[in-house]
Amino acid sequence: MIKIVNSNGAKKLDEDAQKLGISGTVLMERAALSTAEFIKDRLLTADKDKKVIAICGSGNNGGDGIACARILYEWGFNVEIFVIGKKEKFTGQTRAQVDLAVNSEADLKIVEPSELITDRDDFKNVIVIDAIFGVGFKGRLEGDLEKLARYLNMFNSVKVAIDIPSGVNGSNGRVESTAIKCDYTITFGVNKTGIAVYPGKDYAGEVIVADIGFPKKALESVSYNNFTFDKSDIEYFLPERKEYSNKGDFGKILIIAGSEEMCGASYLSALAAYRSGAGLVRIFTPKGNRISLQNLIPEAILTTYDDSPEMDIEADTEEKLYKAVKEWADAVVIGPGLGISKRSKSIVRKVIEISEVTTVIDADGLRLFREVTEEKENRKLDLKKDLRAGFVLTPHIKELSDLLYLSKEEVKDDIIGIAEELKYCSGMVVIKEARTVVVGEGRCYINDSGNSAMAKAGSGDVLTGIIAALMVGDKLRPFMMVALGVYIHGLAGDILKEKKGNHGILARELADEAAEVMKRYA
Repeated sequence: MIKIVNSNGAKKLDEDAQKLGISGTVLMERAALSTAEFIKDRLLTADKDKKVIAICGSGNNGGDGIACARILYEWGFNVEIFVIGKKEKFTGQTRAQVDLAVNSEADLKIVEPSELITDRDDFKNVIVIDAIFGVGFKGRLEGDLEKLARYLNMFNSVKVAIDIPSGVNGSNGRVESTAIKCDYTITFGVNKTGIAVYPGKDYAGEVIVADIGFPKKALESVSYNNFTFDKSDIEYFLPERKEYSNKGDFGKILIIAGSEEMCGASYLSALAAYRSGAGLVRIFTPKGNRISLQNLIPEAILTTYDDSPEMDIEADTEEKLYKAVKEWADAVVIGPGLGISKRSKSIVRKVIEISEVTTVIDADGLRLFREVTEEKENRKLDLKKDLRAGFVLTPHIKELSDLLYLSKEEVKDDIIGIAEELKYCSGMVVIKEARTVVVGEGRCYINDSGNSAMAKAGSGDVLTGIIAALMVGDKLRPFMMVALGVYIHGLAGDILKEKKGNHGILARELADEAAEVMKRYA
């Protein structure tokens, strides 16, 4: 697992390292050296005469930038250093780095931001080191600093941020006005939340986490707000599949999905569940879908009912549902393609009432979950009160905004803040976004796989099947199984993008590729 900290965690890591005897100056020199080595090896090998311009602030992030530029100068590269502000306002470490650079005879000037905005092409075809603000930045770039960021973004220079791009909030990735759009970000010790989620991630470019020698004790003492997976975690967390077993040992998943207009949703969810290891899958769906589903996925068991949308479920349908949920299933998926009707609402109501197994609610099921809860409790839905243990909600941003009675923009602008609130729910929530976030059990997982080619109808249906299959495969680590499902789903999309490009992926291919991901990395 890759741990991620917010700005408070990053500050504590620095403080704890210094308490253990590593001075701030040593950490600054190590950070500067790591960045300088990256620039030398990755960006200056082909063109050693290319100019490097460091734009540095008055805080310690600025000190990192000055030190990095000085090291590059001492290695013989063409370097210019601009430090923004007045020397009396510099931190002690930054003032010391200014003196070191001057004593090394590096070209250093103390300037105001407006002095860097000119009609000349000073920042064209150069390498720019962004060291104005660090991970503690909050708020917005204003005045001449905002103008400078927009000015720098006009040029095709290669931009390298030290720790985090200036203008990005280190704790939530928010960009209030603008930020410097970088090609690379060198961050230190551990990754930062602000560049793990959008929009901050979009400004960070490629993120390199540099080891600058934080003591193990300091790293272990920090409270990690969030984490993500890498490929090596798949083998560790993927449920074991013992040889001495049968299909019943690998879980029975009930998928309550599909309407006569949306048969495909139930197929995609069932296919993904089977491809992800489920032993048995039963689809509970309207009678009109039987022939199509028998042809599409003959491996699935079908339980059908008469679909009269404007009627509650009849006694025989309710009995079938009760037996499937209470006596057969190890996990339930409800919602994909279910439709919004009196009939579908009565089905969701019954499942919420009787289910005691893992229950994944998606798509139309989410809206119906809210409506059923509102009617039962005679109040607005409160996820911290109403989301029971064992229930997993998988909303995209619009669906989550409806569940929280917020606008889509309010949710999109504060995903990490909302995640921090929801992670203490009894159940779990999968916030589907460009960087999907999973919360529950007091934890927050930020997904680092997936791409825009996956933004297709049916992709979410596939995700529900993957999650359900993994959760029945390992009932002792439910949160990790949900997070792993999201990660595998995204990796499947990444592999398909390589094969088919950014436009041609189909949802059913994600289900097939998920099996390939498990084979490749487990």
